[in-house]
Amino acid sequence: MPTMGRIEHGFNCRPDLVAIDNPVNPREYIGRFWVDSITHDPMLLDYILKLQGSKKVTLGSDYPFPLGDLEIGAYIEKMGLSEEVIEDIFCNSTLEWLNLDKKMFL
Repeated sequence: MPTMGRIEHGFNCRPDLVAIDNPVNPREYIGRFWVDSITHDPMLLDYILKLQGSKKVTLGSDYPFPLGDLEIGAYIEKMGLSEEVIEDIFCNSTLEWLNLDKKMFL
């Protein structure tokens, strides 16, 4: 998503190259798919949350690569996000993606 402006610019300026098979502006897809939270940059994660909200942002780990958080989700907890946003990232978005009911786990 950090490149959305560039992608949309290409779509608008060069539809002959970019919008050949799909006339839908790429920006309209924001929030229609799930992304993980591993940005390694709280400012970038904040941008993603502002752009599409927390309902489609899931907790990421970078497993099995050693580049992930040493303490999964620690930087998210330190960002000053609301409890609702943190719960979406840590739990709700993944359950929705997997089509599971949270009540099954309570």
